[in-house]
Amino acid sequence: MVKMLGSLALERPVRALLDLLQGEAKGLPQCCNLVTVEPERRFVTADDPVECIWILLQGKVKAKEEYPSGDVYVFRKFTAPEVFGEMEALADLATFRATLVSETRCTFLVLPVPVYVEILKSNPRYLYTRAKFILKNVLAVQKSHRLYMRLEAADRIKLYFVQYYRMHGGKGQCLLRLTRQQLADETGYSVKTINRVIRELKEAQLITQRGHTIAIDHEQYEKLLAGLDDLVTATALDAMLPV
Repeated sequence: MVKMLGSLALERPVRALLDLLQGEAKGLPQCCNLVTVEPERRFVTADDPVECIWILLQGKVKAKEEYPSGDVYVFRKFTAPEVFGEMEALADLATFRATLVSETRCTFLVLPVPVYVEILKSNPRYLYTRAKFILKNVLAVQKSHRLYMRLEAADRIKLYFVQYYRMHGGKGQCLLRLTRQQLADETGYSVKTINRVIRELKEAQLITQRGHTIAIDHEQYEKLLAGLDDLVTATALDAMLPV
């Protein structure tokens, strides 16, 4: 397993997490598996039994809230490294709290919950690092979600575009090839509201429509950012729907 991991082109934070996970043993249990998930595949469904821990080594994942009405809301995005199922295991919860979908092609290290819990018990340095990360993350997310839910539709969608640009705005431009329904799912608004806000942003020249694609250049990004309240930018950009 260590040799297989060594063959992957992993970012430094991912390597650091794996080094901590291995501890003094400098190895991983034989029951660990490397799993590849193709884009837009659901690999965990809310209320699934928490039987395995999924450690994201490469790629991007989005967490969805699905309601009985059929409404779907993407409330968070993750990049590597990230550990799924960890909070449920620590809290002794039997099921996953959210649905997890790969946004890009993802590579995971997957191991049974009892094995992961045993690592936490036997590796105090890793346990301390993870506990500190989880607590800081929970506090930041709680604060940002309270703010996010108070935003008007236009500001919430502006914030989404700003975050999307920060993630994909290479060479001074990013292109959003998302349907209006996808944008509705990502932001929690209806397609009717999305259409209205998109029209307003186009009229204000804050975005550019090219067929079914929305383009945002660096100047438009700066204007979108300037249009958000300073408090929103300070508390929300790095925590809500992380990009």
